[in-house]
Amino acid sequence: MFAREPEALLQVWDTIDSTNKHALQLAKDNAAQGTCIMSREQTAGRGRLGRSWVSPPDSGIYMSIILRPTLAMEDMPLITLATGVACAKAIESVCGLAIGLKWVNDLILDRKKLGGILVEMQRPAVVVGIGINVQHDEASVPEELKEKMTWLRRGTDTKFSTNALAAAILFQLEKYYEMLLAGQKSQVLNDWRSLSVNIGKDVSCQSGNQLLEGRVTGINEQGALLLQTASGEQVIYAGEVSIRNLDGSYT
Repeated sequence: MFAREPEALLQVWDTIDSTNKHALQLAKDNAAQGTCIMSREQTAGRGRLGRSWVSPPDSGIYMSIILRPTLAMEDMPLITLATGVACAKAIESVCGLAIGLKWVNDLILDRKKLGGILVEMQRPAVVVGIGINVQHDEASVPEELKEKMTWLRRGTDTKFSTNALAAAILFQLEKYYEMLLAGQKSQVLNDWRSLSVNIGKDVSCQSGNQLLEGRVTGINEQGALLLQTASGEQVIYAGEVSIRNLDGSYT
């Protein structure tokens, strides 16, 4: 589908403030579906909940893709889950690494955060932002992140091309996006469940001012997290949500 969008753009920057910010503006200006913004560096990369995303030069994949989905509003959160699956499948095929998915938008390698997904709306378009750590100088990693983050070249001796990985991610994203548009969301959800690092775990979930503790039993048809607590099942929707294991660890 992306390949059949003749007006789709591919922009590659040496440095940019935020690929998502730029893509949102392009979407507002009616850029075609499949338009992709990539950069070797971000000076103001963003993650969920307003957090910054560390994006040093030539250290990761930083890219944003414009989509124009014809999905019901209640199914829009599935785009984040589909993107996670697409990234995990691409990394496995190119790097030979098994990647886990932490609800709702994190890529996990060796129990640490490898990357993240930020989906933002510029109606009627959606911008899918992807950040994946490829290579970092360990000495330059901020102290508060050393036990929480990792990168691909830390986890494998396999030689791979960052460009080939980016291409594989776009290929897999197109595949899973088309599955959603074709009404095959059950397959997307099942693939996400098979890669989840949360299901079956006892966690604490901070949702706004509410702290919940319980066991993750799965996700529902809209991609919401199902948490079995002492008072019954709770349905947790994406938003201002943070999840940790009961011992405080990340995953």
